[in-house]
Amino acid sequence: MIDSTARCPNWLAGRINDQGGAISFYQYMDWVLNDPDHGVYSTGRLQIGRNGDFCTSPSLSNDFGFLLSNQVVEWLFQLEKASKNNQILSLVEIGPGEGSLSRDLINNIAEIAPYLIPKMELVLVELNEGMKSRQEKVVKSLKDIKIRWTDLDELKKNPVRGVIIAHEVLDAFPVERLIFRKNNVFRQGVALQKENNENYLEFIDLKTTISIDRFISESKSLLGIDFPPRGICDGWTTEWHCDVLPWFNDLSKALIDGPLLIVDYAMESNRYYSKRREDGTLISYRGQKANSNLLKDPGKCDLTSHLCMEATISYAIRNKWRFLGETRQGQALLALGLSELLYSLQNIAKNDIATALDRRESLLRLVSPMGLGEFRWLAFQKVNNSDL
Repeated sequence: MIDSTARCPNWLAGRINDQGGAISFYQYMDWVLNDPDHGVYSTGRLQIGRNGDFCTSPSLSNDFGFLLSNQVVEWLFQLEKASKNNQILSLVEIGPGEGSLSRDLINNIAEIAPYLIPKMELVLVELNEGMKSRQEKVVKSLKDIKIRWTDLDELKKNPVRGVIIAHEVLDAFPVERLIFRKNNVFRQGVALQKENNENYLEFIDLKTTISIDRFISESKSLLGIDFPPRGICDGWTTEWHCDVLPWFNDLSKALIDGPLLIVDYAMESNRYYSKRREDGTLISYRGQKANSNLLKDPGKCDLTSHLCMEATISYAIRNKWRFLGETRQGQALLALGLSELLYSLQNIAKNDIATALDRRESLLRLVSPMGLGEFRWLAFQKVNNSDL
């Protein structure tokens, strides 16, 4: 039966028809998020913030950047101490969103360690022109620091020393969806169906690829669990972040020395690949509302999937990254001074209680175990040949 909510826009129907009437879910996700003319990211259609499609930690207030800057400054100090001939230090943000986190970090670094700013550059790695134009408006107020936009290919040609931050980036990488039916595994696809001259989308089963078969064969050593788990239902579906492994390889070539911080949705493999999680972790967001219908309004909704911790760490280690540790965002921000920041709000309350209450709410949302506080922070250090 056709799902009447899964209408296919003409641009996407044309693409799928050109591919023979069916594509992989991976291709579908890539197009609806990143197509230059129609993707929700590349067109800048996606709105981030309290009144947008979804909130991120930096979009709530500049307090997130203030707290994170304490860690970034510590890393920069370490790099500057080890640097030779006044080498430039780069603060690199992958997928900078609206640009608010980069802006807040630079502003706070200027307050904490102003002498670092002339020795630094801000590097924004952004593929989508729609988002880049919005970032330009946000960071244009920054003074006394070089700002440039680039891509990973260019960074690989001219690697930098510094700190790399990937905040809510990997969750939006296109994923392969795997379906298990009666002891067989299939690659999920998306196909066109026509009814009354209207195009609709539906899921179909496709043959697996060599890469998917390799992932499954390596799953026990990679994930540390049985995969698929025992006792799954017929049609149990999950995801594989196939682009994360090459991404770590690209980053290792783009950075000479320094740490990498990933902040994202993530969970341990036994939770990620639980038999009870029969539809995986993928979810659609639009207008602050989550929807499990991944085929509704393609090109107008964000699609996001959690990371598997063990797989992510393993992929990093394979590509010359040393794993430094991980923690939940709530714990990380408390360690970086959130309690003191909350306490300081009592001084504001005397003059402007509304502002104080608003900031307090934002800070508590950053650490709430029911929300942003469950984000995972994963830290890595680039391994140089001298460290081997």
